[in-house]
Amino acid sequence: MKLFEKKKENDNQTKPNVLSKGIQAGYKRVQGGWANWMMRRTEHFSHRTWIVLLILFVLSTSTYCIYVAVNAITSKGNNSITITRIKKPKHTTETGEAQAGVAEMSEAEYNRIKKFRLYMDSLAQSPSGKILYDSITLGRPGLMDSVQLIEQLYRGKIKK
Repeated sequence: MKLFEKKKENDNQTKPNVLSKGIQAGYKRVQGGWANWMMRRTEHFSHRTWIVLLILFVLSTSTYCIYVAVNAITSKGNNSITITRIKKPKHTTETGEAQAGVAEMSEAEYNRIKKFRLYMDSLAQSPSGKILYDSITLGRPGLMDSVQLIEQLYRGKIKK
């Protein structure tokens, strides 16, 4: 065993595919064409012309930067950044849960829920119905708890 083994090149590293190689070649071709065009257009410029162009470029960019800075400091009416107050939404304290009021339920609806619970209980007790019962409770995990809660609420409402 060697102390410092050479790392093997990982095959998982990304290798450039044909599309990316084509895009790179096209970019280099455009870049080279632009450079050649610019070189042909400026090959007759003298040293003095280059210096004058450089001085004009520096003067124009620095003048523009100074204009932007002074305008930002001195202009009072036209701000590029506006400051507005943040308004608190009206419903920030509400949780979105249902109100705890008593819901109205008719006797027919209660009987229908009661029949459904009896049907589900009969399914749970028969061997052939147990498969159907399990599939229903797996698809709707809190269904039977909800049915039981509704029955308790209805019975509590009747007693009051």
